[in-house]
Amino acid sequence: MKKLLTVLVGAALVLGACGGGNEAAPATPAPAETPATDAVAGSFDATAAEATYKQSCAACHGANLQGASAPTLVGTGLTKEEILTILREGQGTMPAGLVRDGAEVEENLAAWIAAQ
Repeated sequence: MKKLLTVLVGAALVLGACGGGNEAAPATPAPAETPATDAVAGSFDATAAEATYKQSCAACHGANLQGASAPTLVGTGLTKEEILTILREGQGTMPAGLVRDGAEVEENLAAWIAAQ
């Protein structure tokens, strides 16, 4: 009797952890367009910025900047300078210095993120 009860409780926990299953999966947002320049952020190399983002940021901020374990980077209203400060000094749980390829790469990434 104890074994049956243990199996039933275990099965209920496993099935409960899997969720209801009746909910539709959230829609994946389309990739953000990457303009070549932005009047507020200045000019930037979008291809290089995307490569840096994928290497240094996408694991936490999501492939499309939509946020994952870290906040979204789309529509934040942050300036290039504010983003540079966060990249260099960190903020919250984000450590400082994740972009290790120099100031020029940091500035390009910051300008690109500010334009999103």
